[in-house]
Amino acid sequence: MSLGTKPGSFLNYSILLFFCFLGTSGCTSVSVPGGGRFGSELIQEQAILDFYGSEEERNSSLQLLRSTCRSLRKDRGLACYNLSVLYDSLGDSAAAWDYAVRAKNSDPKDPLYGELAFSASLKMEGQNGTLPDSEEALYKEALDSCKKGKKEEANASVSKLVELGSVSKESLSKGIFAECGLDPSLLARAKSNSIKPSLEYYKSLEKDHPYKKVWDLSGEFGRTPKEPISANKATQSWRELKKALGSKDQASAKRHLISFKEGLDLLAKENAQSSALASNLKKAAFLLLSEDSNYSAFKELAKELDAGNSRSAQVAKP
Repeated sequence: MSLGTKPGSFLNYSILLFFCFLGTSGCTSVSVPGGGRFGSELIQEQAILDFYGSEEERNSSLQLLRSTCRSLRKDRGLACYNLSVLYDSLGDSAAAWDYAVRAKNSDPKDPLYGELAFSASLKMEGQNGTLPDSEEALYKEALDSCKKGKKEEANASVSKLVELGSVSKESLSKGIFAECGLDPSLLARAKSNSIKPSLEYYKSLEKDHPYKKVWDLSGEFGRTPKEPISANKATQSWRELKKALGSKDQASAKRHLISFKEGLDLLAKENAQSSALASNLKKAAFLLLSEDSNYSAFKELAKELDAGNSRSAQVAKP
């Protein structure tokens, strides 16, 4: 569960994000939180804070999260996940399991949601000692059968999981399943795991991040850029400016800075959101050049961005 952030700090946060993108020391791309879900997270963090307030605030918080979870929003899984955690803190295992499964169903490829649904199903014994017929239930049955040495029951549960594609060849060849003495044919039938959670996580950050509208994020999240030269004029110009740091080539740096500014001006014309994002990136670049010691050799170049920093950028029509 992430920490709360005041909505009014969005501009400062935007600039801080770009510090990371521009390669400022002390900030890594992996530490960038939220991705494209930043706005949604702010709302939900406030709901979580309200949950720990008065009874009225708690009820309002749960109602907001339930409404979001049951909506058709692509990011509804976050609300379902938070609801599961909150209901678990209240001791309501049934509700915690229900919303954990909703979170998983909203994004089956998200390993965090899958882990929560699995954990919630293990905690909830269910009414009359039974669990709903689901992947989580099959996992529990398979694990319990393996621990108790019931190979026939374990084979039956794992066979269903293999058919559903919910258990990989790697899962069956390691850990408790490898020690369970399962039918070798199950390992032969199971498919290899084609999803690498860390890679999928970084890809989702790159794909959903709002700054993608005005900045090339290829390689910013733990991956190597597909192309050495970016098609985004502003991005490539800033990369060239950074290369000029070592040689302290003022003429080259100024040329690339002007190109950087022109690239952002062009992108800002697309719509209102792009205009706001481009404006924030200009302010971030101005602060780097004028204040960051890593750019001290180019401090005088900050005046090239001063005009854009001292007046609001013209907002394009959406």
